[in-house]
Amino acid sequence: MTPEVNVKKTVLVVLAIVSLAAMAIPVLAHHGTGISYDMNKESSVKGVITKFAWANPHSQLYFDVKDAKGNVEHWAAEMRAPGNLIASGYTRKALMEKLAPGKEVTVYGNPSKVGAPVMVFIKATLADGYCVCEDAGGGRETNDTRPGRATGGNRPE
Repeated sequence: MTPEVNVKKTVLVVLAIVSLAAMAIPVLAHHGTGISYDMNKESSVKGVITKFAWANPHSQLYFDVKDAKGNVEHWAAEMRAPGNLIASGYTRKALMEKLAPGKEVTVYGNPSKVGAPVMVFIKATLADGYCVCEDAGGGRETNDTRPGRATGGNRPE
């Protein structure tokens, strides 16, 4: 083998490694949930739904919450991707109907570490008693005993 062929092979191997590393970066960057949210805390907020977005990479529930002074704060809860929601038994039509704007809702989730009005969705209970409870979010309850989930503590009511 000539030195020229050796150099070409080395360059191709290096390019392949760099390309694979570059493709992996977005995957790692996307899954920063533990960096932005406190996955060991669970909180709940009560408000009025403004929008439900059935979208990739994560569905979103938007709702307005009034603070103690009556000021409205716009909140968002990050849910699972539509494919995951379908696999858990939900349909787009049912969730769009149940999570329609104007409905009162109590949303449970893992809060932002910096106090922003966002959370990772655990569950939502509507005023009529309907609950989006079965595996609709990436959040975890403090008393969740499933593998890889936090344990101990009680749900805040």
